Amino acid sequence: MIKVLLVDDEQFIRQGLKCLVDWENYGCQVVAEAENGMEAIHILEETDIDLVFVDIKMPGMTGMELISYVRKNMFRQTRFVILTGYADFQYARKALQMNVLDYILKPVQEEELKNILRKINQEYQKQQQNEQEKYHFHIAKVMLGKFSSEDLEQVKKYLAGSIPEKYVSFEFDRNQKEFVLLGQSGQIQQQKALVRYLQGLMGKYLYHVIPMLEPEGEVFGAGLLLTKKIFIQTHSCEAEYLEYLQNRVNQHFLYQVQIYVGQSVESLEQISKSFFSIRVARCLHGLTQEESQVLNYEDFRYRKSSMGIREEDVELLLNAVKNNDISEIQVCAERIFTQIRNSDMNLEMVNASIYHILYCLMEMVQEFDDETNQQEILAYIGKESFNKLVLRGSTEEITSFFSDYAGYLAQVRVQESRNILDKVDDYVQSHYMEKMSLKSLGELFYVNNVYLGQLYKKKYGIAFRDYLNNLRMEKAQELLIHTNLRIYAIAQEVGFGKAEYFINKFVQVNHMTPNQYRIRNRKTEQ
Repeated sequence: MIKVLLVDDEQFIRQGLKCLVDWENYGCQVVAEAENGMEAIHILEETDIDLVFVDIKMPGMTGMELISYVRKNMFRQTRFVILTGYADFQYARKALQMNVLDYILKPVQEEELKNILRKINQEYQKQQQNEQEKYHFHIAKVMLGKFSSEDLEQVKKYLAGSIPEKYVSFEFDRNQKEFVLLGQSGQIQQQKALVRYLQGLMGKYLYHVIPMLEPEGEVFGAGLLLTKKIFIQTHSCEAEYLEYLQNRVNQHFLYQVQIYVGQSVESLEQISKSFFSIRVARCLHGLTQEESQVLNYEDFRYRKSSMGIREEDVELLLNAVKNNDISEIQVCAERIFTQIRNSDMNLEMVNASIYHILYCLMEMVQEFDDETNQQEILAYIGKESFNKLVLRGSTEEITSFFSDYAGYLAQVRVQESRNILDKVDDYVQSHYMEKMSLKSLGELFYVNNVYLGQLYKKKYGIAFRDYLNNLRMEKAQELLIHTNLRIYAIAQEVGFGKAEYFINKFVQVNHMTPNQYRIRNRKTEQ
């Protein structure tokens, strides 16, 4: 909401302006009035004001003098609109030179005021969006622990000295069937709405609300950089305040929200620790199946250690994976995670158990194919298992991971599956212009996409994506020499899509534009 100050020495003018239009319809709120320049300065020093309507002729300090003082002495983006009964172009010109938004003659007409407010609101919203995008760029780097001194400086400026003490994650419950049915675009819309709603609740602390930073985990929601300053005057403690937010959000949205509270930190430089601790709370919440809708990392952090997972159960699970026995995998996985639920395992013990299993899975591939790229296997296991075992923390998804891996392993063991590359390659050569990926090809030919990528890497020495781009580039070069098709048509013909993207790729590879390539090679042929 744009906060407005009305400055005029005549009270009936100020009252008239307040009643002339519904200010809130234009995103504005009249929060203060002043009858002279000095009173206005005092208000501006004490209150965050976005927009000032100011009369030119006032006793003691004119409107122009007030604007000049603010510009020189107050480092803020306060906007001004001049009010005057003097239709003098000199005033208007001087006002414009002082970067005033507009100039209105008294008596103010309703439609004229509406047009000005509409324009100001549009510009304000655009500026707010630009400011938030700039802020989100810097805060994302700080949250991920990959920040520079400039990032810290920018974030601190937006937070205005309110340094966060922990990160709190508001997440739509992914187990709600209705939320899943929204699809990704619908879920993203709900996420944006949640961010806006929380910003509205935060008031002047709106920059403490940030969008979710974990799209790879299919987690949708919003983050809150919590500090006691936000709730200390209205709530007795943090838990009470978070329960209040929980109730407000769940009453406002159709889909329930789970709250995770990260570990406490002492500085903005350490906030990434609080952010990453949310993943631990989420994982252990999923595995332990606790009922509370506000889960605090600190509650899990200090659990007492107890007996870990039985080694014989791990062996049974690995054998089931080795034999691609899906039903046995489900039984073994459920047995292992039941042990976690029924014990007081702390984070270190859970990590040790999970990574022991993952390491055994990696070694298992090497038994069947010593040429397998160990780094690629490690990357595959790391990415897939981290998403499913840590980010999501659901036994169903964990079991699905082991089942998928068993299928992958089975294809590595079957030597004849290597011949599948010839069939896939024939298809790619004929359909290179279509949208395709290793995933879509894997589904089409019933082969694990990671394994298919490894086969391409072994045969051609490059990743499939690069192989496909090289093939498309070769076809484009042929069309440039032997046809008169326009550049945009060639880009679409070979599968690059937009001409701009195609041209950029072409220049990277050939160090000349497509037109230059066409002219040079046609001359060579002649």
